[in-house]
Amino acid sequence: MVKTAYITGYKSYELNIFKEDAPEIKYLKAFIENKIEALIDEGLEWVLIQGQLGIELWTAEVVIALKEEYPELKLGVIPPFQNHTERWNEQNQIQYQQITAHADFIDTVHHAPYEGPYQFKQTDLFMLEHSDITVLLYDEEQEASPKFFKRMLVDFAEQTNYTCDIVTFDEINLFINDLQWSEEESFE
Repeated sequence: MVKTAYITGYKSYELNIFKEDAPEIKYLKAFIENKIEALIDEGLEWVLIQGQLGIELWTAEVVIALKEEYPELKLGVIPPFQNHTERWNEQNQIQYQQITAHADFIDTVHHAPYEGPYQFKQTDLFMLEHSDITVLLYDEEQEASPKFFKRMLVDFAEQTNYTCDIVTFDEINLFINDLQWSEEESFE
């Protein structure tokens, strides 16, 4: 039974997405929604994020929207340290504040401002230890910041029998192609 899922992946700029109205976001959110609904069928109650730009904040927006249909679904936002958004631009900070206003749980792993990279590593481990599954949107062909977490995830899964779902671009593209095909069918 899957009660808690940590969903993470690329930051928006790592996917060359710089505007919140980019069409790719609609498809990524639809993909994430599909993953979350499948996990809800397996007993999912909580979705956790660290509050990073990109996949994590889009996941949070999906969870908030899904709460209408699944009121028992909860969102936890657990950043590595205090004030982790202070260097973000105003629009990104507003997006983050809107998400945290709807979160069911918010707390930082480190109750201090940024001190060093170790805070990210400890927070990644915290997320693994406090979830039943990680859904990681990451493709080996486009290395970026998630590569470090992926190594930790694979090691953790091997040592603890933890469940992970590492989603590649191929899987996302298949989903998007099916979605576009079904959208075209509905217009005919």
